[in-house]
Amino acid sequence: GFVLRELCRRNEIPCQEFVVRNDSACGSTIGPMLSASVGIRTVDIGMPQLGMHSIRETMGTSDVGHGYALLKVFYEQFRSLDDTIQVD
Repeated sequence: GFVLRELCRRNEIPCQEFVVRNDSACGSTIGPMLSASVGIRTVDIGMPQLGMHSIRETMGTSDVGHGYALLKVFYEQFRSLDDTIQVD
């Protein structure tokens, strides 16, 4: 999560965090389940949406541009940022 948030901060890309509580009735993605079993660093990302999978699913048009910008800088800048991270 840190790497993604830092890339957003450095490139002025809005980042909204959302975490589903275990005792909440709302859905999630298969990302957490898969990341627990693969043994590599992962982050589950997506565009903010209202009414996902409903007939009135809605998202902001600017969110598409922000998502594109984030994926672009991730592939361009991940290596250089990751090389600077030191884990105690």
